[in-house]
Amino acid sequence: MDKGELSRRLTNVRTSHRQVQTLKRELHAAERQRDRDVAELDEFAQSHKEARAEASRRTLARELGVTHPVIKSMIERAGRDAYPVDPTRLIPVLSASEAARYVKSGAFGHVTGATAAFTETDILLESGRHPKAFADGTRIAAPNMLLRNAEGELLGVEECLAGYGGTGPSNSFRLLQELGWREEVAREVLHYRFIEFDIEQGVVRTSEESLHHCGGNLEYTGGHLVARLRRGRPWTPVGRTTPAGDPLGLRTWVDEILTKPETYPWAAGPRVARVYLNRDTATGLQDRIRYRPGVRNSPFSVVIEQGELQLWCSAIYPSDWAELLSKEQLDVLAAVDMYPADVEPRGWLDKFLPRRRERPDYIDISADGTSVLQHEPDGSELDGETFEGA
Repeated sequence: MDKGELSRRLTNVRTSHRQVQTLKRELHAAERQRDRDVAELDEFAQSHKEARAEASRRTLARELGVTHPVIKSMIERAGRDAYPVDPTRLIPVLSASEAARYVKSGAFGHVTGATAAFTETDILLESGRHPKAFADGTRIAAPNMLLRNAEGELLGVEECLAGYGGTGPSNSFRLLQELGWREEVAREVLHYRFIEFDIEQGVVRTSEESLHHCGGNLEYTGGHLVARLRRGRPWTPVGRTTPAGDPLGLRTWVDEILTKPETYPWAAGPRVARVYLNRDTATGLQDRIRYRPGVRNSPFSVVIEQGELQLWCSAIYPSDWAELLSKEQLDVLAAVDMYPADVEPRGWLDKFLPRRRERPDYIDISADGTSVLQHEPDGSELDGETFEGA
């Protein structure tokens, strides 16, 4: 029996199962959209007598039977159009012992390199792959070690870290030796927070600190990436302080990702900011973590989008009903270069407010004044206004 072929097929099953889980979640999202559309149709029919016969609740009940071919095609069409299936291959992730057996069986081919890091974000951003290649359901879960073969294929390894004298780096040290690196070379994984190996050259790149400081907690859902940045819990790298007026660490996201579309094509595109003005309109964006003592679950009232990436930013609403935006919301916009810091807020916004008398539910702000969010945040299918930004 070809053990390498058996190992390869078993790993394919694991990886495909993760893909099935992701598609199931996308199907559920399409079903929720269908239910919202049905509710809107029902509301329309109840308020327009001439539509009640064709869109009665009895008719809808008959139409929505799960075995009805029309409904089947509707679900398939919704999944294809709103949540397209992407051919991106998930990166297999194994334990250290499984990875060693996988490589020795010949299933992975010739190992040419390895990368290990203290933080998953370094692996995610240095891999050169779209974050969804690391999807586990809707969660983006990059491992702390990647192996690369001669064909450029990647294999993730769990619980193999770098940069300290604990269990994780020790796992990396042993695995690297098993895969062919000399002991003195493999031992370097204990000394650096980021390290890259080549099977012929040994250590080719190191860093005593993490390379990227924009945090993690990414999700991939509905065709776009979402990072929730919570007020009061900024992630500050060792030796740094959070800049004044930027409690969420947004400048780090701008400097490390948003300004480098050639490196991260999944974050390439016009930058658009949506600022919610009404608490009720952003209900679906609220923090889903359970309450923990000392941690405030602040409202996500600003969404920054560029390419496939959305940053949901926690910022309080104005306490004065006469104010349109709060200082925190303005600070978020300034941190991502969407608000001119040298312009008085009221004067900046007054240019646009005369367009309509009533307060809109939200405003979309962009450099050209025409761009809007390409991916609707969950729970916020509402009408808004488009304004020109800085």
